[in-house]
Amino acid sequence: MSRLKGTGPAALSVRGISKTFLEKDGELEVLSDVSFDIEKGELVCVLGPSGCGKSTLLKIVAGLESPDRGDVSVEGRTVSGPGRDRCVVFQEDALFPWLTVAENVAFGAKGRMAKSELRSEVKRHLEMTGLSRFADYLPREISGGMKQRVALARVLILKPKVLLMDEPFGALDAQTREAMQDLLLSLIEDHSYTVMFITHDVGEAAAIADRVIVMDRSPGRIKAFLSTDGLDPTEVRAELRSIMKAR
Repeated sequence: MSRLKGTGPAALSVRGISKTFLEKDGELEVLSDVSFDIEKGELVCVLGPSGCGKSTLLKIVAGLESPDRGDVSVEGRTVSGPGRDRCVVFQEDALFPWLTVAENVAFGAKGRMAKSELRSEVKRHLEMTGLSRFADYLPREISGGMKQRVALARVLILKPKVLLMDEPFGALDAQTREAMQDLLLSLIEDHSYTVMFITHDVGEAAAIADRVIVMDRSPGRIKAFLSTDGLDPTEVRAELRSIMKAR
């Protein structure tokens, strides 16, 4: 799929990222010289098998983990730790069970805007994510798919420059996952969000990505880049499978 991208510096720039962990048996190199850019308004999937360093890479971009070498920048500004310019949606929704849907969405934005603006923004983000009628529900009263909608609205209200998603739909059933993919694509279409999306699912990457970064493991490194522009999902899936099988 092709969407209009922004101009100017890349929304996210990753340069020469390497990371090694110390283990009982010695060192484990999980990332080796990873470099890429994500443009404004672009959805890029990072695709690869378990153990290729995808989630470690996302944590480094989020500022939750430090690289051994390399750097990350957002719109030209170097990342030195967590920040509101990068918000993460994990596979686990991590909602506060004692707060309603609306209160969960509002939680991170409290104190960052006037109360009247916060009410308006909560209402708007509930509408955007199809949650308006569930505003007063508690997390235990809604489905897994609805919980992920709340988790998404909770970070979007903070207006991040880059949305980081770590296999956010992995625990959902196939029908709900497809609905969430459609919701994400419609939000990007309407609001030009920039997304780095971690997945191990070829079909998911083929369905949603503007570009796919294919990772290899031992150590984790970029194997290939694939633009989906001009290709239908069937062609993208076939190409990705071919890339992942190649040595």
